Amino acid sequence: MTGAVRLALVALPLALAARAARAQEFQPPSGGGESRAARLRIDLIGFSTRAGADLRGGGLLVLGSTFDIAELWSPNVRLRPSFEFSGAGRATAEHLAAEVIYRFQPDQAEAIPYVGVGLGYFHVEDGSEKTWPTIVMGFELRFRPSFNWLLEYHALDRLDRHRFLIGLATRGGGGR
Repeated sequence: MTGAVRLALVALPLALAARAARAQEFQPPSGGGESRAARLRIDLIGFSTRAGADLRGGGLLVLGSTFDIAELWSPNVRLRPSFEFSGAGRATAEHLAAEVIYRFQPDQAEAIPYVGVGLGYFHVEDGSEKTWPTIVMGFELRFRPSFNWLLEYHALDRLDRHRFLIGLATRGGGGR
């Protein structure tokens, strides 16, 4: 057997094996080895728009939006301001709140349940104003790679006002 034939018999199986073998993608460590759990990250992480009903007062229409603007201590704990406008006929009201939300799953999960508490400011067109704690419960369901369906319940006014909302939310925005 000549040297060229031996080389071909060795090189051909190696070339076929190399084609089948794939390189592993390198994942560099984040932040130079520092713990991500103890950091505060301020960024536009997520955004949602929703509509629903306020069950107190005969089912007022509610339109609202939230912005996830910070991760507190963990990627699952987020600070989000929210704005809601409700009304029926001449009766209108605005609700502004700052809420801390705990998400039970990462942004890549199919379903992401969450709970949260916050402080809200409620202004009614007739001039009355209130500040009260709010409770938030909801979940997001995967819709597209960058969007989720959103179903949410808001309890306001010492659990005397109940809002049910549906909408769309973005998935984990901001650069990681």
